[in-house]
Amino acid sequence: MLLAAGTLVTSLMFFRRVLLPRPFYYWPAWATGAAVTLLLAWAFPGVTRLILVPLAAAEAAVALVLALLWYRRRHGRGDWIVWLPMERILLRREWTRREAIRWAEDDYREPCAISRANDFPDIAGKAPLYPDRERPHDRARPLDAQA
Repeated sequence: MLLAAGTLVTSLMFFRRVLLPRPFYYWPAWATGAAVTLLLAWAFPGVTRLILVPLAAAEAAVALVLALLWYRRRHGRGDWIVWLPMERILLRREWTRREAIRWAEDDYREPCAISRANDFPDIAGKAPLYPDRERPHDRARPLDAQA
C-alpha cells in the first residue's frame, strides 16, 4: 500500500512540474490525494481509518468540483482579453478579469478595452502582442522579423 501511495505521489509531482498554472487545473492533485488517503486508510487499521476515510471523501468532492469547473473553462473559455478596439489588435490574454485589469493599468498604461474572449472570438483567436506572463512588458516579434 505504501509503495502504491508513493507511486501516486511521484506521478503527481511529475504532473505538477509539467503543468501550466491555469485555474482549476489542480483537480488531479485533489483526486490523487483522495486515492493516497484511501490507500493509507487501507494500510492502517483502527481509529486512523475512521479519520482518513471522511478526509478522502472530502478530497474527492473537491476534486469533482474542480474537475467540473476545469471542464467548463478548458480551451480558454471564460478567458479575458485586453485589446485595442479601433485597430482590433489583441494585446494580452488573461485567465481572470482581475489579472487583465491589473496588466492594463500597471503594465500597459494606455487606453484599451477589456472583454471576455467569448464575446470577440475573431480577436481572441489572434496571437497576442504581449504573450509572456513572466515578462509582461516584452512584445512579441513581428512575423517578418522572425524569418
